[in-house]
Amino acid sequence: MTKYEYLQFPMAFIEWFQGLSEASMLGLVLSLVGVGVLMFALKSRRSATIKAAATLETNSDALVLALEHKIEHQNSALAILGERVLALEEYLEMLGERQQRSDADKKDMRFYQQVSVMAGQGLAATELAQRCGISASEADLIKAMSKTAH
Repeated sequence: MTKYEYLQFPMAFIEWFQGLSEASMLGLVLSLVGVGVLMFALKSRRSATIKAAATLETNSDALVLALEHKIEHQNSALAILGERVLALEEYLEMLGERQQRSDADKKDMRFYQQVSVMAGQGLAATELAQRCGISASEADLIKAMSKTAH
């Protein structure tokens, strides 16, 4: 290889370039500028897409984290509500039992009138207590009241 053989390609290019008309040169320059602008646009679009993907991923992570916190709060609220419902059920059960006992303890006016009629017919206080399910002292009181009424 001679001393100047490596310069052959650039020299041939320069000669070819000098042989072009002004319109051809202008077209070549504009084509090169267009290719450069196209490459710049592609690079910008690629970086914008990468940034958008990173932002979307960050937003998605934040949204997932926020939703997880919301679910945790709702779970704890549900647990508290469950405890309150159980407490209310126990309270209602206790009230029902108390009401049943209270209803069983209460005797209406007709009941006492019937017991008074039975006492007036001559039933003994012990027999009244057994038949009507009342205490012996209550039966004695009803027997005494029925004697004074007749």
